[in-house]
Amino acid sequence: MPRFPEFSQRLNQLAGSVFEKFLPKMREKGADLVKLHIGDSYLPPPYDLPVDPAFREAHPLFNRYCNTMGVPELRAALAEKVAAENRLPVSPNDIMLTCGACNALNISAMGLLEPGDEILVLTPCWPFFLGMVRLAGGVVVEAPFYSRLYEEPDLDIAAYLERFITPKTAALYLNTPNNPSGKVLSRPQLEAVADLVQQHQLWLLSDEAYDGMTFDGREHHSIASLPGMFERTLSIFTFSKVYMFAGLRLGYIAAPEHFLKQLNKMMVHQLYSPSTLSQQMMVDPVRTRESWHRDFVQHCQELRGIASDQLRIDHHRPEGAYYLFFPIDKYLNGRDYWETIDLCLESGVSVAPGGDFGSDFRDYIRICFAGESPDRLQVAVERLNRIFAEHS
Repeated sequence: MPRFPEFSQRLNQLAGSVFEKFLPKMREKGADLVKLHIGDSYLPPPYDLPVDPAFREAHPLFNRYCNTMGVPELRAALAEKVAAENRLPVSPNDIMLTCGACNALNISAMGLLEPGDEILVLTPCWPFFLGMVRLAGGVVVEAPFYSRLYEEPDLDIAAYLERFITPKTAALYLNTPNNPSGKVLSRPQLEAVADLVQQHQLWLLSDEAYDGMTFDGREHHSIASLPGMFERTLSIFTFSKVYMFAGLRLGYIAAPEHFLKQLNKMMVHQLYSPSTLSQQMMVDPVRTRESWHRDFVQHCQELRGIASDQLRIDHHRPEGAYYLFFPIDKYLNGRDYWETIDLCLESGVSVAPGGDFGSDFRDYIRICFAGESPDRLQVAVERLNRIFAEHS
């Protein structure tokens, strides 16, 4: 079983890019090198594209393969961002672009876990990660955590999580701000998780998809900024949430360069690299994020107010992300859970069933309060209130 800092055998047996061993000599040749090694066309697309002519002129290679680690300008911009805001000791070499956080999480699970290895997953959690672990042959060990912290803010985290550690535990999966509970871990809480991970020589997979999306003045802390944690943590980010560009399918991993080179082998065999054009499009938004991202987070906080203040169902007020997550068992009044989900649909509101987020949450539902306009959100809340008033 691979414990930190070892990777899985499936990753160790993979070779990197077929051209990787020639890169030093190729770079040495510089502009004099005639590049006949890669299957690409020198011609730009002759057909019309919805790409601004000025952008095409500034990025003449927008249609070409890029470095499999990412476009240099974007890696540099992200390294600056991660160093300044997340306080990670990174250079551009410690950033690797991926095809969304999904791709980053998938190659991380494949790279860290051997068949039969356990990963401690703090729940509720993003459902697809559980499937990624199983595809890697790993075993999910669920620890109900984030919702419990709302009830017990002084929970002895190390003692609690210790109960779930076994000799087969290889890694821990953390997600803060959390989807779906909206819980944001404080620095002392993260320190407790970090101490446990270091004590048991585990990898840490830090899913920071909702990076910067915190409410009421809370600060988002990246666990890899804590002493001794950067060298054992894969910190995963996305452009789908605060950047509001889920359709771009772009994300990135921040970790020591020698780890990224290992994971890059997996990515090269899966998809080679993320879209060159997508990466080039995001350089300026990363550099100018201070001018726009706080407004979006503030708007999400206002949307939270519409949903949380007016929903007449007991729930914890989320501290970050953009979801409400709550049990509906006491509102069923003898009715079947799935019948109530159907009632929501029949009334014109779609919700996410809680069991997908962890086995302890089968009587919960999740609603996203950022997915519709304020007026539409208001309609949804009124419909939910009617449903649970009429059927309680």
